[in-house]
Parts: sequence; structure tokens; C-alpha cells
Amino acid sequence: MKGKTMDQFGGTWTKTKLDILKRYLDAYTTALKNQHFDLLYIDAFAGSGSLELKMQGSDRTDWHSFRDGSAKIAMDIADKPFDELIFIEQDKGKCDRLQSLKRSRPNRKITIENTDANAYLQNLEENCQKWRGVLFLDPFGTQVDWATLEKIAGHKALDTWILFPTSAVARMLPTSNIPDEINSQWADRLTRVYGNESWRDLYRRSSQTELFNERNIERPPGVTNLINIYKDRLRGLFKRRLLEESIELKNSKNSKLYEFIFCVGSDSDKAIGAAKRIAKHLLGLSRVGTS
Repeated sequence: MKGKTMDQFGGTWTKTKLDILKRYLDAYTTALKNQHFDLLYIDAFAGSGSLELKMQGSDRTDWHSFRDGSAKIAMDIADKPFDELIFIEQDKGKCDRLQSLKRSRPNRKITIENTDANAYLQNLEENCQKWRGVLFLDPFGTQVDWATLEKIAGHKALDTWILFPTSAVARMLPTSNIPDEINSQWADRLTRVYGNESWRDLYRRSSQTELFNERNIERPPGVTNLINIYKDRLRGLFKRRLLEESIELKNSKNSKLYEFIFCVGSDSDKAIGAAKRIAKHLLGLSRVGTS
């Protein structure tokens, strides 16, 4: 019955990202509690509100940890609660569990949307004069479209945490090192994620002499370039609102799964400085294992 009441997903890396999120939401609402803005939290891939995590002990044996998911974490922020929480989840069963969570807080303004996150966010209201907020983009794979980030960046109102799916993107790339041999559907998906065909820059023409007039295309080692290209795109979109520092989230086998990236909503110098200081501090804490 356990699997019917909570999501079974993740591990130590999941705990890391949720700890960072919780601490950021605490700091964010405290910093803005005396401002005139309504505070909004949007969870674009909200899940069910609870998680069962598969963890690994020091003796390398597996055990399970149970904890609140991002939706429940945001609901429990206490110093200055969010004025409104929006949970977007395409899975009907998970939405039903979120509805149960909502009923436990009858005095809170909670909206649950059983829909596609990209469609919802791309139609988010334009008038951001009365609200500020935090957006958590935590997909299982390559679900976040670049068009969604363009819309969010234009609002200049939502501090945004992005979980970039390094592993999922890497698995889409052809092993032949020839970019044109990629599956056409995967090529389209990558173009939607990056917003253009910049992902093809993972491949570069060799500086060595080409033999027999054939192209010698090499793929750079590792997945660092996947992140660098994506962050370069974010830099062009969010400008100085992108925090250059980010962290890798890895599984128990030390394989890179995601990159956790932060962008500031507001374009005011004061807001950018404060938000970046907090986020950078939290990311630094997680690097040294104290999260």
C-alpha cells in the first residue's frame, strides 16, 4: 500500500535538492515578509507531496527514507507563509493525493492543476505588479521547454530553481559521434529543451587533417559541455540574473543525474544581490556535505 500513498523515487541527491529548496523558501519568505507583494510558490512537477527515497548506508546496504516532497515543504513554511501555492501535476493519481493534502489546510489558498506544466506556465498571467514568488522546475526528464523559461524570464517576478536533466540528455545523443544520426524525435526534444540547435555544439570538427575528404567529428569527453551550453543559453536569457554557480546531483554510483541551477526573478540590483548570496551559500553548503 505504501506505493499508493507516496512517490517511490530518488535517493541522497533528492534529499540534497529538497534541503536546498526548503532553506531557500525559508530565507525568501522571511526577506519579503514586510513587503507589499503577495508571495506565490509554483511547483511545476509537484508529485504527490510525499517521497520514499532509496538511500545507501556507509556499509553500502540499501535502506529507505521517508520525507516530505516539495509541495509539502512549501506548505509548511511558517515564518511568512506563501499567500498562494500552485501545484502542477499531470498525473491524476498524484493530483488526488495533493487534493488530500490541500484539504488538511482549509485556510490556505492552494491551487492544484492537473495539466501540462509548460502549457500552464506559458499562459501565466502577465500582470506581475502585485506578486513575487519562487518557481521550482523539477522534471523527471526533459519535460521543460525553452519557451517556458522565456516566458518566466520575461515576468521578472519568479526566482527559479531548475533541475537540468544531464543524464537524460546525454542518453539521447548518438554514440556514433555524428549528430545527424540522432533519432529525429530526440533531436526535436533536445531543440525544445535548448531552444535551438545549440546542443549540436557538443560535436566539433577535428583540427586534424581530414582524410579521404571525410569529416572527423569528435564529441568532447564527459557531460560538462551539456551544462555549459545550457547555462550559456540561460545567461543570454536571464543575463546577470543567472547564478553562475550550480551543483551536480549524483546517484550512489557517482553518476551525474542533474544540475541544480538558480536564476533570480527580479532585475533590481538589490534583489539580484540578495537572492544570489542566499542561493550561493546554500549550494556551497551542499558541496561540503552539510546540507
